[in-house]
Amino acid sequence: PKVPGFEPVDKKANPKAQEWQGLKVFYDNKIYSNGQPIAIVVADTFERAVYAASLVKAKYAKEVAETDFEKNLGKARGPRGDAAPQLYKRGEADAYKKAPVFIEEEYLLPIETHNPMEMHALIAHWEAPDKITVYDKTQGPKDTQGELVQAFQLPEKNVKVIAEYVGGGFGSALRVWPHEIAAVLAAKKINRPVKLMLSRDQMFTMVGYRPCAYQKIGIGATTDGKLTGITHTAIAQTSSYENFTEGIVNATKFLYDCPNVNTSYQLVPLDVSTPIWMRGPGEATGCYAFESALDELSYKLKIDPVELRIRNYAETDPERKLPWSSKYLKECYQLGMDKIGWSKRSATPRSLQEDGWLVGYGMGSGVFSAMRWVATVRGVLRDNGTLLLQSAVSDMGPGTATAMVQIASQAMDMPAEKITFELGSSALPPGPTQGGSATTSTLGSAVYDVC
Repeated sequence: PKVPGFEPVDKKANPKAQEWQGLKVFYDNKIYSNGQPIAIVVADTFERAVYAASLVKAKYAKEVAETDFEKNLGKARGPRGDAAPQLYKRGEADAYKKAPVFIEEEYLLPIETHNPMEMHALIAHWEAPDKITVYDKTQGPKDTQGELVQAFQLPEKNVKVIAEYVGGGFGSALRVWPHEIAAVLAAKKINRPVKLMLSRDQMFTMVGYRPCAYQKIGIGATTDGKLTGITHTAIAQTSSYENFTEGIVNATKFLYDCPNVNTSYQLVPLDVSTPIWMRGPGEATGCYAFESALDELSYKLKIDPVELRIRNYAETDPERKLPWSSKYLKECYQLGMDKIGWSKRSATPRSLQEDGWLVGYGMGSGVFSAMRWVATVRGVLRDNGTLLLQSAVSDMGPGTATAMVQIASQAMDMPAEKITFELGSSALPPGPTQGGSATTSTLGSAVYDVC
């Protein structure tokens, strides 16, 4: 069977039609990356399936593959696919070079795989030629439903996705991957439910990763530690068939009070699978490098790293010129210093050893967007005094159901044991995706409102 959603769309005939994003599994005979699925074998036992898969032989026409990130940095392009990098400038570009004191540092972060203990798996069951139920590991039942609707051109009401407690995800289950489409195709082919689970080694190549990133940072300051200029350049990898972007340089624009800031962001397409968001995507990568560079500046200035940050504390958002809704970073600094005995530490790098190992402790700031998505909750207050709440959200470990019951218990002044939160089915009212550290604030607001 074919995947109708893989075919090119006619925007003139249907302006709302969308091209399929990502690898089109089994669509052609091209190999884009190591670990790419090229066939699926179905059997009536696990052992038979594994053995039958070992009998599949493939012939390849060898071509040159580009997988070396550092070697291909010179081929970086803009995140929209054109030559222009994504740029930001406030004040003067590269102003750090004119500062009395400045540093330039380079950082290379390797890829990082999510690898939750619970591997990706699904069961695909075609209940009718145009009706399917999928039990899946997904951080967004509604998102997965939408992608299956697009791929197989089905009515939304005929696609049900069940994903209650999916285990760890960390971002790896934020989209529909090729193996999911493959299982749905196999189930349609044999007209029976098909269960597929990735092996541990396939978790490294088939469900994304934090992309490799090169960063160059220049920071300049006056001799008393006031920042005068920041330049942050980032280049990250993506696949040859899809652009994956994230906010590596975003935090640099607003984290500290500095009049001159410029950033640049580019991608290097390689013959690898597509990356995906992972635990503080982009900002974690960028803050690591930026904060490391700021530490280097603090030692060059002979100013305590915490004190340097306090001298450049942003009382308002310097990027958007708006007040913060709340900010307690100074209080956080002080609490951390008190807890770990910061004042007693040796300020000289590489001066402490323990059992032959260099040891020490430092500090760094990190930020991530505070956001809320869209969520709907259905509340049913029964005549026996119990409350049922329902929303199409999955739970990958943060205790979403428990948190929603607690919010409802406080809002209704009702014992928690009388409240049930039902989740995990796309047939329920639309809920948010588990991502961006926004589920509790998003869904909790809807729970509060419905109560």
